[in-house]
Amino acid sequence: MGKIHVLMVPGAMSAGGLQNQLMHLLRNADKARFQIDFTSTNSDDFYREEIESLGGGFYVIPPMNWKHPVPYCRAMLKIMREGQYDVVHSHELFHSGITLWLAKQAGVPCRFVHAHNWKDGTAKRRPLIRTLYNSFMRVMINRYSTVQIACSSWAGKFLYGKRTTRQNSYHLVFNSVDTREIIDHYFDREDGEYCETDGWKQVLNVARIDPSKNQMFLAEIAKEFKSRGDRIRILCVGTGNSDEIEKLSSVIAEEGLQEHLRLLGVRRDVPQLLRKCSAFVLPSIYEGMPLVMIEAQAAGLPCVSADTYSPEVDFGIGSVKWLSLDRGAAAWADELEKAVNRPRAGKAEVERAIQEKGFDSRQFAQRICRLYESATEART
Repeated sequence: MGKIHVLMVPGAMSAGGLQNQLMHLLRNADKARFQIDFTSTNSDDFYREEIESLGGGFYVIPPMNWKHPVPYCRAMLKIMREGQYDVVHSHELFHSGITLWLAKQAGVPCRFVHAHNWKDGTAKRRPLIRTLYNSFMRVMINRYSTVQIACSSWAGKFLYGKRTTRQNSYHLVFNSVDTREIIDHYFDREDGEYCETDGWKQVLNVARIDPSKNQMFLAEIAKEFKSRGDRIRILCVGTGNSDEIEKLSSVIAEEGLQEHLRLLGVRRDVPQLLRKCSAFVLPSIYEGMPLVMIEAQAAGLPCVSADTYSPEVDFGIGSVKWLSLDRGAAAWADELEKAVNRPRAGKAEVERAIQEKGFDSRQFAQRICRLYESATEART
């Protein structure tokens, strides 16, 4: 049997949890068996160079414009037809309905869709037009997809509805991390910046700067630390929404939080930062199956997280404290004060949890590649 040609449609390949997950797949897939290409609306994406160095195609497409959809649709159809893909794998939440319909028109036999979130905005009440759009797109997704995947039970029910999650074409595949970068260096001692040699304890947050990731709440926690005289510093890794970054930077300056909350931007040394910090915090308003929580637990860090996504990410070894955002910044500061003084989890129990839950990137790649193989074999 020849190569299986796969087209990934993630929106863009900037630095983020979804994109990091897809890179795990590309790095671990058998290059003699799979050709994995990507579309993106950005020509200078964070992962473009690595994708191309690993033999993946990288196709820049115009963003979808609902008033003028023809350029996007024409570009996607051209790529799908000329690439003669066996599989199109869409990761664009409800927009996947359009992608899957185009894949059907292009004659792609295996049309995969992947649910990565259980919510699509920070508003407590969704506008009527959004509700109608989501409902229509759910019908499109369930009609034109041949395989449905979800990173968590919550994400699957949100995107596909409960009925689809009971079908044989539906698969629950947890997100994963490259545990070799973490487990193999579990006891390494780091040096350089942010090594807690200045008497400060450090708490790490890794997320896109965005209202949904709730970094403004971290500023409230930092104010609590400052008012209490705590020498606890929150390190925020990530970039994203420029308005949110500007707003967050202004709060840090106005409140004098420079020592208690630092914005580090995009970093390639997250495994090292995990070893340098004493705890991890994730106050997101919603998530799918956050890779950073898997990474933080794999590093043995005590974690404090919002109870706003599936607890399936929990290793079950007592590392995670789940908190409601309604408890407020003071309660979160209390828990983080405790967390930074707790010891890291034992390496053996961490490794056991990773294997039992399938959180290793090699396991993830094997599962997805087996699904590609079984889907294409069934169509021949």
